[in-house]
This record gives sequence, C-alpha cells and structure tokens, in this order.
Amino acid sequence: TLPAQPADAAGEVIWTYDVSWEYSDVKWASRWDVYLYATDEQIHWFSIVNSFMIVLFLTGMLAMIMLRTLHRDLRRYNDAEAKEEAAEESG
Repeated sequence: TLPAQPADAAGEVIWTYDVSWEYSDVKWASRWDVYLYATDEQIHWFSIVNSFMIVLFLTGMLAMIMLRTLHRDLRRYNDAEAKEEAAEESG
C-alpha cells in the first residue's frame, strides 16, 4: 500500500482506484437472472406489502391533516356568520 497523501492548501485530494477484470461464462443478456429470478418469493411480497402499508399510512395522515384544517376553517366561517347575524338582529 502507498503512504497517505497529504492534502494541498486548497484541500484537494486526488482519489485513485484499481480495477481487475475477470472473465465470466455468463452472457451479458442474462447477468441479472440470478437476482431477478430469486427462489425466495417472500422477500418480494414483503416489500410490496410494506410499500402499500406506508402509502396507506401517509394517505391517512394527509387526510387527517386536511380534515382538521377544513373543519377549523368551516368553524371559523360559521362563527363569523353567526356574529354578523347577531349584530343585525340586535341592531
């Protein structure tokens, strides 16, 4: 291994790496088959169900926030309308 490289005044560090290529009998078109055709299907179903549950949770949270805001706005609107009617009746 090489010794540590000091950083210059600007703080710039030069990064290097080595690559070693290995021959493989696997054809280019089928290189992902090992991962795509996994035998354990529970992993895929767990991911799908997990994503669906997160979507449901976030949708519920958004609906709750919107309903609370709408309820508060309607209450303010009705209170202002009731005050105007009371002012008209009392003259």
